[in-house]
Amino acid sequence: MVQDRHLLVPALEVSADPVAGLIRAAIREVLEATLAEEVTVALGRAAWERMAERRGYRHGTSPRTIVTGEGPVTLQVPRARLGQADGTTAEWQNGVLPKYARRRAAVDAILARLYVSGASTRDLRRALQPLLGVQALSRSAVSRVVARLQVAYRAWRTRSLAAEPIAYLYLDGQRVKVRADRGVTTAVVLMALGVRPTGEKVVLALRLVSDETTAAWRLLLEDLTSRGLARPQLVISDGSQGAQAALDLTWPGVPHQRCLVHKLRNLLAVTPRALHGALIADFRRFSEATSLTAIQAGVAHLRRVWTERWSAVVVCLDEAGEQLTTYAAFPAGQWKALRSTNIIERVFGEFRRRLKVQGALPTPEAVLTVLWGTLATGAIQLRRVPGYRTIMQTAERAA
Repeated sequence: MVQDRHLLVPALEVSADPVAGLIRAAIREVLEATLAEEVTVALGRAAWERMAERRGYRHGTSPRTIVTGEGPVTLQVPRARLGQADGTTAEWQNGVLPKYARRRAAVDAILARLYVSGASTRDLRRALQPLLGVQALSRSAVSRVVARLQVAYRAWRTRSLAAEPIAYLYLDGQRVKVRADRGVTTAVVLMALGVRPTGEKVVLALRLVSDETTAAWRLLLEDLTSRGLARPQLVISDGSQGAQAALDLTWPGVPHQRCLVHKLRNLLAVTPRALHGALIADFRRFSEATSLTAIQAGVAHLRRVWTERWSAVVVCLDEAGEQLTTYAAFPAGQWKALRSTNIIERVFGEFRRRLKVQGALPTPEAVLTVLWGTLATGAIQLRRVPGYRTIMQTAERAA
């Protein structure tokens, strides 16, 4: 006998939950009492109270449904007209419920966070309808939330950086799929992430380009400088030649650290698989060293051993030059954060998880909006970098 699969899961009926019903009733009572008090203060008198000089008058109530975290609450909003200096009257506006708002801001924040986490508009409506009510999420409700997210993103990408103190700047790129011309193409998201002298990380810019060319990175860096970003103490990048050339044009001579994780991948790419274990072990002798002496000894050992074992490793290693160990000039407590672009990789990792749900986003702006939205809605938490307590001291010495 085959059971109906719909009978295996009990229906979720918020209206049948007595606790939710009591909470909604309490919310309605508090809101109506607050609105009644507000209109009394605005008019200077209680209902039916007479005054020698009247400021205005009440004219009934209007029903209004507000979606809260406990579901929809329908209340009666008092209406009134207030006298104006020219002898006319104007409709009173309360200060508790924003005009035209149908949901609490917290509910919209939840919708935005679920959207950037991968839920489609249809998924959101189906999942939240039992909680928020039949009329809580119309076909366009989520779209309007996403539209407001896009407006906020546009304001963010043009904000001034003049008052943003940045000690270290990370640059990296990530390939993504985006729909274009009735098909799907591959593009690259460039990201600039800064670290303040107090250790907080902050994403400074995002840009969607065709590839990591010098021109593409130059446009991103010019955008940062045009918005007031000062020259950082150190730049950490993934080793892109385009990024290196753009840095030389924007901030000539700026200290530059090549990501050691990317460099190890490059070394493994030119080495037979049978030698990978030995190469990783030798590479870690300097990349995870805790003193300058150990770093120098580790690099010398790697170069000496692999010159004979597999010379292509040394050629690839030397390609980075002094940028292989630039981080060693900074306090040892910061080395873990300064020798790789893992900070950005974590952000991109969260973004890749989001893209697995939808595949290819519909527009270039949608790609950047969703990536930025994962940060703005708190879906990704950026913690302080290791060794942040010594960054301020480094900044003071540099000044």
